[in-house]
Amino acid sequence: MPVYQKQDMARVLAEIRKEAVSPVYLIWGDRYLCREVADDVVAQLLPDEKERRLSLRRIDGEQEDVAQTMHHLQTYSLFAGRQVIRVMDSQLFYSKAVAKTFWDKAKKAESEAKPEKAGRYLLKMIQAGGLERDESLTDLSGTQWKKLFGFDKPDDVAWCAGLVSQAGPVDEKSAAGDALVMQVLEKGVPKGNVLILVTEAVDKRKKLYKLIGDIGVIIDLSVDSGATSMAQKGRDGVIRDLVLRTLAELGKKPGPGVVDTLIDRVGFHPVAAVREAEKVALFAGETEVVSREDVNAVVGQTREEAIYELNDAVASANLDRSLKLLARLHDGGLHPLALVAGLRNLLRKLLFFKALTQRHDPLYQPALSFPAFQQGYLPELKKKSHGNSPFLAGHPFVLYKTFQQAGHFSLPTLREALGQLLEAEFQLKSSGLPPRLILERFLFAFLG
Repeated sequence: MPVYQKQDMARVLAEIRKEAVSPVYLIWGDRYLCREVADDVVAQLLPDEKERRLSLRRIDGEQEDVAQTMHHLQTYSLFAGRQVIRVMDSQLFYSKAVAKTFWDKAKKAESEAKPEKAGRYLLKMIQAGGLERDESLTDLSGTQWKKLFGFDKPDDVAWCAGLVSQAGPVDEKSAAGDALVMQVLEKGVPKGNVLILVTEAVDKRKKLYKLIGDIGVIIDLSVDSGATSMAQKGRDGVIRDLVLRTLAELGKKPGPGVVDTLIDRVGFHPVAAVREAEKVALFAGETEVVSREDVNAVVGQTREEAIYELNDAVASANLDRSLKLLARLHDGGLHPLALVAGLRNLLRKLLFFKALTQRHDPLYQPALSFPAFQQGYLPELKKKSHGNSPFLAGHPFVLYKTFQQAGHFSLPTLREALGQLLEAEFQLKSSGLPPRLILERFLFAFLG
């Protein structure tokens, strides 16, 4: 049976309406898209809302007892009609082949200051590699890491220390069971019973994946996270479809430039795209066509938000992302001297934190875990004379991240960057050169 994608969902749902129902549906890929498609499939399988309340069994894959799930799948429903079992966040398809996916998602969540989300992805990676949750990732050798997770150990793993503890409890019964599921599916399930498995990553080499491909339906909602133009086009296409669908459901049509502006503002964040499209539609009131002015009024990035996003990219030493954000902000009309002011504050902050890492009382360790930082190092630091600095007034995790960002640079590099930024400011005020060119040259000199 073919593997379906987002654009094929109309055909999948049409087959269900024709009663061509498969015993098992595997939906995998982007978390939000998976939830959306799973809801659509359930709505087609159980179109009556009252029937849905009685005949839909919802199971959390992270707390799942697979044997219990298979017992439900093999049991005839007490009610007439179809019985659907939906397992969200199924772990049946995990292996070291998917560990890199979870590592990348954890790093992204950590960069967005979302420690609980980062911890959840790290825990998934640990389980995929067959480790216990209390085993330290930072203590693994490069050889052990490669053997467990299937990719080379990154240079920087200190940031993940302590995050797994914030992921919440997980039932150990959830980590296994694919052989049992295969046995049940091969034997056959009662007619009218349907299993829906939803997960963010799969190892396609698993026998269970191949079996579902033979007897069921696989829906691939993964999104290429690469930097190529083709990958970017694919991500934009996903967001475009979500925006158009959301506006249509609210009786709205997008005017010229509306969808492109929304995509530029939210990036690849499906949840944010839907929420912002809803806000714009409601803001438009009785007007059928949403305008770009409506988007600017509701979704317009504030000056502070825009500069923060660029500063975060610069502090992470990410030249490519910094250049893209600079281009976006320049095209959005943000004054170049506002960007200079934001970058100047960033460099001063990085210099302050870098200088603290050079002090011996208290001694900063780059491999310090977040709990140790929050409970030990930070309280000791705030007892010192410089502990009253406004730079240390933020949330502990934000401070923890800033210490790590300061580690990307040396003190001489940061001092030199301040001089280069001053020169860029002089050029902006007097040279007549294109502002974007001046700022790009600064970024290349600092991060190149």
